[in-house]
Amino acid sequence: MLGIPGLFSTLRLRQSEDLLTVHGGPDTLAVVVRMLAGLWGEGRAPIPLRLEPLTPGRFFDADEFIIDCFKVRHRDTDSYGFVFETPSRRHLRAERLASLGVPDGPIRKELVEGRSITLADGRTVASEDVLGPLEPGKKLVIIGDTESTDELAEHVRGADLLVIEATFLEKDTAMARDYGHLTAAQASSLAATSDVKQLILTHISGRYADEEVLAETVRAFPNSRIAADLDVITI
Repeated sequence: MLGIPGLFSTLRLRQSEDLLTVHGGPDTLAVVVRMLAGLWGEGRAPIPLRLEPLTPGRFFDADEFIIDCFKVRHRDTDSYGFVFETPSRRHLRAERLASLGVPDGPIRKELVEGRSITLADGRTVASEDVLGPLEPGKKLVIIGDTESTDELAEHVRGADLLVIEATFLEKDTAMARDYGHLTAAQASSLAATSDVKQLILTHISGRYADEEVLAETVRAFPNSRIAADLDVITI
């Protein structure tokens, strides 16, 4: 997910004939169009580019994962949150593969996809013989600027990881409301009541020390941390 400055840096550096699709709210895409026109002329871009307006719901499905979006409230802007999910899967059981003598290689993919295989000695192995129980997929929710957690619970519920803004502390709730942002207490309360497993806070005001923000957050949701540049987090 790129912000508009990141998008234009990518366009300047990328040398490709592959089509790049940019998804965004109508207001965001209008800004992109104006900036493209200012840099390269109206209707022009340095690479093949398609702009796709977002509407709430699913807008990307790559089999390995899907992306849904939903509207969030932020000072009358055209803003969205995003849900990334992988499908539920049944994984191969290593001990069963070994005991049946199923070799490594593409033949195992057949089993993962639910098809039977025939071994070199003529034996048939059904996928049910080697697949474990159904395991739920992973869910990542990313929410940028938003002024309210109302109606967000249905989208973040059960997330393995929720990334969300927490610009202010609870003592500055009035200021948060005026500027259209959340407090750390609001963000952590949302995570705590929505069965979220891990919470990462972003967009922290420079007026606070990280320790202050975390102290407010962990009261409601202990498994919290503040995002830092170049963080790598495995879900």
